[in-house]
Amino acid sequence: MAENVVQSQARGHETRITICRPERRNAMNRDVAEGMIAALQAAEADANCRVIVLTGAGELAFCAGGDLKAGAEGGPFVQDPADPEHFAGKLFDAIQACRKPTIARINGVAVGAGAGIVCACDLAVMADHARIGTPEVKVGLFPMTIVPPMMRVLPRRRLMEMFITGVPLTAEESLRYDLVNYVTDGAGLDDKISELVDQIAAQSPTAIRLGKYACHAMQDMTYPQQMRFAETLLPRVAQTEDAREGFDAFIAKRKPEWTGR
Repeated sequence: MAENVVQSQARGHETRITICRPERRNAMNRDVAEGMIAALQAAEADANCRVIVLTGAGELAFCAGGDLKAGAEGGPFVQDPADPEHFAGKLFDAIQACRKPTIARINGVAVGAGAGIVCACDLAVMADHARIGTPEVKVGLFPMTIVPPMMRVLPRRRLMEMFITGVPLTAEESLRYDLVNYVTDGAGLDDKISELVDQIAAQSPTAIRLGKYACHAMQDMTYPQQMRFAETLLPRVAQTEDAREGFDAFIAKRKPEWTGR
């Protein structure tokens, strides 16, 4: 079932993972989450993949949150109480822990779990007609599983306003509050994504991989712990093949040829 609702496509150095439930506005359920996790793992294992782009099918919705349709199979609000780990939380964890850069391509509304996916990604590019929100309070719920990834991106007061009013952010507001990196019109969305992919793919995949690992690991450390961790990791980065190639290319004034090691 997961293969039917999630598609993964290689585009040069980009792997694009697409939620394919346009008839349900790309709503999240267990199949979607598990399909995206599997696609992320496959992209990580692909040496040619340098950047992973997450998006939704069509032009109306990136991901319209949890499937609220009555009796929706695999919906996020019928979780087995005996299972302490929610599948949406597993997806957010997988995105944040991914060793390759992730970009949210926000082609339409991103609400609830969709907003969580956006915040779990490293970068985000948003169409100017899109909206990002947390409307769960309007149906008597609270977006519990998306609180952790969103708290890492948005200031507390702005986040609480979203949570307790249910009012979504426009593209302009999302950019102003640093929820996204760029806003474009719908026609320019893929051009900006391609520009970012090219810029990232030109850099050392080893440096990016170790840098992402370091940033993720240091996120919840105290400042002294962060400094000690950074000091121990720096020599490891400097000893990689890519670092040696980077130094040699700089001295020789040539373009580096990265091995990813």
